[in-house]
Amino acid sequence: MNEPALHATQRIATWEELSPTVHWAQRHQRSPKFDWRRRTYDFELLYVVQGELRVYSGQADTSISVTAGHLLLQPPGMMHEIEIITDPYVQLLGLHYDFFGELKVKADEDIIVNELRPPEHPFCKMPVLNGEPLFTFELLSPPPVVVALMEAIIDEWNERKTGFEYACRGLLLHLFAKLVRLQSRSTRTVHPKYEQLLVELANKLETGYRMKWTNADMAKYLNVHEDYMGKLFKDMMGVGPLKYLNAVRHREAKRLLRETDEKIETVAREAGFDDLHYFSRVFREREGMTASQYRRFSQL
Repeated sequence: MNEPALHATQRIATWEELSPTVHWAQRHQRSPKFDWRRRTYDFELLYVVQGELRVYSGQADTSISVTAGHLLLQPPGMMHEIEIITDPYVQLLGLHYDFFGELKVKADEDIIVNELRPPEHPFCKMPVLNGEPLFTFELLSPPPVVVALMEAIIDEWNERKTGFEYACRGLLLHLFAKLVRLQSRSTRTVHPKYEQLLVELANKLETGYRMKWTNADMAKYLNVHEDYMGKLFKDMMGVGPLKYLNAVRHREAKRLLRETDEKIETVAREAGFDDLHYFSRVFREREGMTASQYRRFSQL
């Protein structure tokens, strides 16, 4: 039996062999003036929090638009140019990483290929598990849990507490598992009658998280039974509708804690949590610290 042909940037592996390393992790902003044409030695996950950008990969005449709520996977070694569409800037979450601890990074410049001289390092490799690359997507609309994992990695990498490398590795593996499951779900077909309505419903939850949503409200939007609505939503988004909504609210609460000085009670209410005790309990379960502690750490 012939083995499948491997691309130069692929490596046959098992889950047990994955030992990913984060090279760079930040929340950042980019303006239309930013010069963003490059190749990298490692993999990049780029999530658009707000705004829009256009990515030109390989051939200059092929491009994709990446809008808020979408996750882009950039492979190593591919020349790409990113055009910022939104003025004055787009807001992004960015991760650079490998799968096997291949790249030793001492400075940010070690990630990017200097095109004035030949590449100094081998490009990082994509794991091939059971005959298939771990990831095959280029662009994805992830559920809030994936975004939350990216934020957790960014926090760990920037705080650099004792053992942060191991924490980042564990969070990355968790993120990979979520993306693989989401990728497999994306092969399932949702009835065309509901696909656009589900996207619209998810957008309403993203912007209307302060509303008192119930399963009945969401089912009414689709004009289906509550149980069927829940199944449709989970098939398309990867999580149930109420979990999706709570993740959106939690993400907004974390933003308010980082960016404002509002009281914890106000943050909870503005993020859509009516019960402060419930908010405090859930926040601690998700983050391993209280909301007040999270604010202090994020402002260091």
